Amino acid sequence: MRLGLHALNISEERTLAGKVAGAMYLTAGLSVSGMLVLPGVEAPHWEVVVAVAAVAAIWSLVCFTLIPWERVHPLVSHFSTFMGYPATALVVASTGGADSPAIFYMLFIVVYCAYFYRPKEAWPYLVGCIVVHALPLAYDSGAVEEGLLAQLIILGPTYLLLGGLILAGKRLLVDLREEARDASLHDPLTGLANRRALMSTLYAHVGGERQEDSTGLLLLDLDDFKDANTLYGHPGGDQVLRETARALKRAARGTDLVARLGGDEFAIVARGVNEHGMRVLSERVLWAIRETDAKLELPEFRLRASAGWALYPKDADSVDELFAGADLAMRGAKVTGKDRSVSPLDWMPKTSVN
Repeated sequence: MRLGLHALNISEERTLAGKVAGAMYLTAGLSVSGMLVLPGVEAPHWEVVVAVAAVAAIWSLVCFTLIPWERVHPLVSHFSTFMGYPATALVVASTGGADSPAIFYMLFIVVYCAYFYRPKEAWPYLVGCIVVHALPLAYDSGAVEEGLLAQLIILGPTYLLLGGLILAGKRLLVDLREEARDASLHDPLTGLANRRALMSTLYAHVGGERQEDSTGLLLLDLDDFKDANTLYGHPGGDQVLRETARALKRAARGTDLVARLGGDEFAIVARGVNEHGMRVLSERVLWAIRETDAKLELPEFRLRASAGWALYPKDADSVDELFAGADLAMRGAKVTGKDRSVSPLDWMPKTSVN
C-alpha cells in the first residue's frame, strides 16, 4: 500500500502537516508537565510523565527545525503519529488510569489523522484511538466503576463521527481546489490547455542538457477567422474554434500538449521529437484542419490555418527564444500564402541593404 499524506503531493501542505505535528507534541508536552501540579491529579509515577513530556518537547523541536517535510518519506509522518499512542498510554497509566484526563489527548490524533491522511490510512488510526482509550480496563480494577465503559460508549462513536466529518470536509476542500486548478489551466470554450498551462509545461521541460530532452513548439493561427464571426456570428466562430480543437487533438500524439492561446491561436508542445517529427506533426495538423472544414457546414467559410514551429535545442536556447522562433515561422507562413507550415529556417524576413 502506498503510504502518504492525504492529497499532500503539494509541498506546502506536507510542510504544514509536519509543523502541526510539532505543535501538537509541544502542546502535549507542556500540558502534561502542568498536569503534575494540578490539584486532584494523582501521579505516582511522575518520573514517567516527566520523561514523556521531555521526549514530546524534543520531538516537537525536531519537527519544527530538522525535518524537511516536503521531501521526507511519508513513513516519517506515520511514525510521528503512531508514537502518540504509547506516549498517551504511558501518561494515562501514570496519572490515574481510567480517571486520568490525559486520555483525551486521543482527540489530537483523531483531528490530525482525519485532516492530513487519506481515508484508508486515517480510519485505522481512529479505531486505534478507541483501543488506547479502553486500555485502562486491562490494568485498572476500578475502571468500570469510574465510568470508563460509559465514556467509551459515548466517545467511541464520537471519535469516528468527528473523524468522518473532518475527512469529508477535507475531501470537499481538495475537490474544490482541484476544480479551481483545472479551471485555471484550461480554456473553457474548447477544453484545451490554456496559455498558462502551455508556458508551465515549456518551462518544466526546456533546459535539459541531453539531446533527448528536445522539445518542439508548434504555433497555429486560423486563416481569415474573422470571416466566420462576420458571416455566422459568435456562435459560428465558437463552432469553428471547438472543431479546430478536436482536430488538433486527433492529429497530436497522446503525449503532446494541445493548447489554445487565445482568439484563434493554438499551440502544440511535442516532447522527444526531431526536425522530421515536427514536420510530420505540422503537416498532419494542417491536414486534420482541412478535413474538419467539410464537417463544419459553414459553406461560405473555408477553414484553413497557418503554422510555424521551432525545436529546442536546435533553434532556441530558452523558452522565450523557442516561442519567438515558432511565432516568427508562423508569421512567415501567413505572408507566403497561408495554409502551410514552416520552420524558422524555411522562411526569414528579408532585410533591405543600404
